[in-house]
Amino acid sequence: MALSGLLPGLSGCGPKSGKARSNIPKSSPELPGVKFTDITKSAGIDFTQSDGGCGKRYFIEQIAAGAALFDSNGNGFLDIYFPQPKPLGVCAAKNPPLQHHLYLNNGKGNFTLSPNAFGGIETAYGIAAAVGDYNNDGHPDIYVACYGRNTLFRNRGDGTFEDVTAKAGVGLGGFSSGAVWFDYDGDGFLDLFVTRYCEWSVEKNVDCLASNGMLDVCHPTTYQPATNALFHNNGDGTFTNVAKSAGMAGETRRSLAVAAADFDGDGRLDLMVANDLGANTFYHNLGNGKFEEVAIQQNVAFGATGLPQANMGIAVGDYDDDGDLDMVVTTFADEPHTLYRNDGGYFTDISAASGIGAATRPYLAFGIGFLDTRNSGDLDLFCADGHISPYAYLKDSSKTYKERNQLLLNDGHGHFTDAPDSLPSDDFRVHRGAYFGDIDNDGRIDILVTAEDDRPTLLHNDCTAGNWLILKLTTALGCSTPIGTKCIATIAGKKKLRVVLGGGSYGGESDHRVHFGLGDAKVVEKLDIHWLSGKIQTLTQVQANQILKVAEA
Repeated sequence: MALSGLLPGLSGCGPKSGKARSNIPKSSPELPGVKFTDITKSAGIDFTQSDGGCGKRYFIEQIAAGAALFDSNGNGFLDIYFPQPKPLGVCAAKNPPLQHHLYLNNGKGNFTLSPNAFGGIETAYGIAAAVGDYNNDGHPDIYVACYGRNTLFRNRGDGTFEDVTAKAGVGLGGFSSGAVWFDYDGDGFLDLFVTRYCEWSVEKNVDCLASNGMLDVCHPTTYQPATNALFHNNGDGTFTNVAKSAGMAGETRRSLAVAAADFDGDGRLDLMVANDLGANTFYHNLGNGKFEEVAIQQNVAFGATGLPQANMGIAVGDYDDDGDLDMVVTTFADEPHTLYRNDGGYFTDISAASGIGAATRPYLAFGIGFLDTRNSGDLDLFCADGHISPYAYLKDSSKTYKERNQLLLNDGHGHFTDAPDSLPSDDFRVHRGAYFGDIDNDGRIDILVTAEDDRPTLLHNDCTAGNWLILKLTTALGCSTPIGTKCIATIAGKKKLRVVLGGGSYGGESDHRVHFGLGDAKVVEKLDIHWLSGKIQTLTQVQANQILKVAEA
């Protein structure tokens, strides 16, 4: 049953009339719109995702926290996992321990908190979640990146999880900010890359003050950058840290987000890492167990100024339908988000020409993602906005701590227009993560947004236009999260590329099912599935408006 049946009547994709703040641009009248409705409370999601703070303004609080959309119990509907930042230092004495949350989707418009999903196990200060079927048993597992001991939860297949961190050997300590599952060596088992932010600890915390004398967030350069980790999956439930032999050791960064995809079409998965106040990292997979860092050569290290930016999140998708994957990286306020167009393995910054630069410059964003909001076949862009300082207005009166999110609609020619009327007009929060998936299997992509020390927001897509196709893919070895698989659909004579993306956005994971908006088309004439094994599986005359399960043959 679609959630839209339980919501106030909204038809089509056009925005409803209503007042907007005078400083918010209106949607372009020439661009077909879409409407998202906040259904968080009515869907049963009612809690505050803490930042673990108590007024101390620990440095770590600013990046809390993420989430993940995935089917944990195999009932065909997306559940939601939220890590919880644990109270630290003096805050631990003032606040009770917090349980991380798994909300189960009953497919009828309601989510229910699962009280026994993790058997009462608490994680450390949970920040981000990466979802992947690392043991090929068909059940997606969760890796939680934390300050403190990271945690690997093996999915038992019934919506409950077992802590296997010690056995697996992936309990990396320190200040981890994110992770991604991806099979970098093509052996059929998912490996794990973990991002770390800096060498901060409670004991090293520095009290930084705003100009009004109040405690404020410190500048990132207050703390030394950290090293990331690469864990090779040994295929027996254990992992080995191979960062050194893979060519990744010794590099220190303030890494916040990572995405795994085949950016150059060579059949191997590369990594794009968004770094705060430092050059981004682009690891080109050499295919021999080693990576080459080529961010400068590929023109993705910096933004338009040629200087390091405060990069937080990553979107990956073929927004211009030229058959390769492009990227957008989110940035600090007064820095335009950067759109890197893939020109055959080399990237060109076209933020200004695409309209993204001007639209995003006023805002500070973490989470971001490409999605087809209108089932038109064109990839739009969603940004989760929120500042890091409650006192941002002291330096610039136009800046606020709580910000609105942004939906930028693609006109079909690669130009994006801000569409504020498409989103709830009253949702001003310190937003962090953004995750995308069809929560009610109605063929429309919905959005989950997290916020620092606030409730999350579940946005239902009420657009009724356009046909669609969703693919649920499984590898020949049984992996239910085939990261990197490319799907090329021929729709009304035109080709569209979609991939099973590893990571991306910020702090979590979106649905790994592949979504195609078909517009008026009722069939996909040809569907080519390029598995990471090298096999290409072709289907023809695939009917629209279905969730199609495909196993690698």
